[in-house]
Amino acid sequence: MIIRQAVPADYDSILEIQRLNTPENLDAENLQQGYIVSQMSRAQLEAINSKLGILVAVEGKTVAGFVCMTATCAKPHPPVIDALLEQTETHSLNQRPMTELTPFLYGPVCISRRFRGAGVLSQLFAAVKAHMHGKYDAGLAFIADDNPHSLVAHIQGLGMSDVTRFHFDGKDYHLVAFEV
Repeated sequence: MIIRQAVPADYDSILEIQRLNTPENLDAENLQQGYIVSQMSRAQLEAINSKLGILVAVEGKTVAGFVCMTATCAKPHPPVIDALLEQTETHSLNQRPMTELTPFLYGPVCISRRFRGAGVLSQLFAAVKAHMHGKYDAGLAFIADDNPHSLVAHIQGLGMSDVTRFHFDGKDYHLVAFEV
């Protein structure tokens, strides 16, 4: 498995992985394995990748998964990001006030079903930390409360901190974070 920055030729694969893993495209069994809420376009991928970047896990010519990294000040962003960022004003990460950190947004991240359970997420996560080291102090993400598989994968699997829960637009989320 090779982890590298995405190139435009990867965008169709990223969009397909995204499409196949949104709640409306998953049956009940696959929904329990985790889902992605993002509906990014090719133009959005280009914008993200031209700034902090998108990393892809590639096996042969197949994109096995991807993770996006975005500056917290990047606009436009979904309104749920504003709700997430509000939480950083009153919470800490590893006993450091989050207001003293320079964070970036981690995610969305998604692994193709065919490659799940093969360590792709941990490889992408290690690459994110290496890529952002020295540039940012922490990564922030939100995970829906009704997506327990993703929460377990990030908290228990990757060692992220479950900082707090927050409510936005009728749904409960977890703010998860990690130091770089």
